[in-house]
Amino acid sequence: MPLVLRTAYWHDARARAAFEDLIRDVFGLDFSAWEAAGYWDDAYVPFTLFDGERAVASVCMYLMDAVVDGRARPLVQVSGVATRLEWRRRGLSRQLLEAGLDWARQRTRGSFLFANEEAVPLYRQVGFAPCEEYIESIAAPPVSHRPGARRLDMGAAHDRDLLYALAQRRDVVSDRFGVRNARLLMFHAMYRLRDGVWAVPELDCAVLAQREAGVLRVYDVVAERMPRWSALYPYLADASDRRIEFNFATDKLGLAGVERQPLMGNNCHVGDGFPVAAPVFPFTARA
Repeated sequence: MPLVLRTAYWHDARARAAFEDLIRDVFGLDFSAWEAAGYWDDAYVPFTLFDGERAVASVCMYLMDAVVDGRARPLVQVSGVATRLEWRRRGLSRQLLEAGLDWARQRTRGSFLFANEEAVPLYRQVGFAPCEEYIESIAAPPVSHRPGARRLDMGAAHDRDLLYALAQRRDVVSDRFGVRNARLLMFHAMYRLRDGVWAVPELDCAVLAQREAGVLRVYDVVAERMPRWSALYPYLADASDRRIEFNFATDKLGLAGVERQPLMGNNCHVGDGFPVAAPVFPFTARA
């Protein structure tokens, strides 16, 4: 039986379950909590080959509502590139990438992805080129901790609702390169960053951050009106802080003395006229 290519099938519960089974099998990643909470995103568009009702290979095109240099710029991120072990080395991923990118080029103005090392040759073959990415950082200023921030519990619906409401009306974190995508933000908040989500009611914002060995790593600031870092940091400050790293461009935070360092290990690749040179990728825009 020939493989059948399907796309835009999230409405089909059995097909979506087959896709989720493929992702669990290849990556060990379980979407079920994100899906059950109601954040499944139709902007995450699958291109999947089915053997009967079984998904055997897939590529997803994640449409991104981005802002670059202060202007709206629709982008696409390639993710979820997965093939079951017994179907590999048959050119299926390349077939799906070419189909997905042809579709995306009619809707977007630039593409990017973060590659596994073994997949780099494939991405080069379909037109992607390596791109050096950066983070920005400052020395931690000597300020006293100010009470008022509350850690959000991502297992509690009312705290998720609070964050999601902020994310839906948010401003982009950076005018140099920012992305509005509330549902993808919730994925990061529920999985990778679930123990580091803070609400700051006095500033009507939320912060996603983690602290390790004297470094406060800030992954996103979610607000309708971005606060200055000088106003926000006292709510997060700890006496152990020596340095603060920002996983997004800091142009809206009113900072001085910002340093940029290359961020290694993500195998960032870009294509189709990606519009940002030497980018600081917003962490919560990574699928």
